[in-house]
Amino acid sequence: MIRVHRSQRWRRIDRRKNAGEWGKAVHSGSVVVFDVDDGKDAGPGLLTGIVATEEDVAARLAALAPAPGMSIAEIGTDSGWTAALLDHRLRGGRVVTVADTGRLTEIARDQVAPFPRIRVIHEAGVLQAAGPFHGLLSHRAVCRIPWEWVSVVQPGGRVCVPVRTHLGGPSTLLVLTVARDGQSATGRFHEGPVLQTLWLRSHRPGDATSVAPQDNPRHSQDLPLVQAPLPRAARLFAGLLRPDLHLQVVRGEASLEGRVADRLRLHDQHSSRAVVLLHPRHTYEWGPRSLGTYLVDALAQWHTSGQPTAEHLGLTVTPDRHTLWLGSPDGPSWPLPHLRTPAGEG
Repeated sequence: MIRVHRSQRWRRIDRRKNAGEWGKAVHSGSVVVFDVDDGKDAGPGLLTGIVATEEDVAARLAALAPAPGMSIAEIGTDSGWTAALLDHRLRGGRVVTVADTGRLTEIARDQVAPFPRIRVIHEAGVLQAAGPFHGLLSHRAVCRIPWEWVSVVQPGGRVCVPVRTHLGGPSTLLVLTVARDGQSATGRFHEGPVLQTLWLRSHRPGDATSVAPQDNPRHSQDLPLVQAPLPRAARLFAGLLRPDLHLQVVRGEASLEGRVADRLRLHDQHSSRAVVLLHPRHTYEWGPRSLGTYLVDALAQWHTSGQPTAEHLGLTVTPDRHTLWLGSPDGPSWPLPHLRTPAGEG
């Protein structure tokens, strides 16, 4: 059973009842959706189970470089296809794969039943007891790398994780190598194909907290360095520096101040929001925090660093710190804040 989006809703396609339509969707070369809203019939249409494209999966496996005899941890089992591919590559090694929910665990176990060396689990904490592993591959995007993922990989092993920020845009693959002492992991971002990944559940963007409509907005015309769409690397860089900013780009559809304007909508999930008009350049902000200024400052640091592409950026992760760097770990660097910045902090 898969899902296709038609007439503003997700429709089920049963292979037994409509093999032609099912085959057309599966072999289209696009991402295949098999689960929406955790299997519920009514919901917001949130994707909860996908099968990535062949190009995408090939890029992830190439970055991980699995070899015969290895043990690999996988985050995000989905249909079990990638776990089966890993099992084929490992030739006698083992795969422990973590499904998102108990229901998806049972679905995946049925799918990988012909592969006895694949173990499907639901609780990520079980990875600690099942390790150590030679490598870890995640199919779930994160804003920060959970140290628990690094700690189950032995020194010299690789941790391959799609990184995504709340400024939008696709994921970017990060490939880390665990240090000899096991107390850090360092690596670069890979440009590669556009990664179509689901969020790790605990990192999903949330909804904005409403700000009282009677609050008068602050108005500013000082908006350098803002353009739409934001370059992919700019979103990555600025989003890592400001994980509290949630961005939506809105193309001009309605008349604002007598003109049709492209605009950016920002919120922090707490008490502040902003609307940045790009033509002409104005910003209106509500709440105690100047979100427009935070975005512009983060983008300015990307510009003054030479507008680096993702491949020029890397990350060093320790149990209590993430450090973004440019060029090499010894180059210019930025300590990254934790995911949640309390309301009112700059």
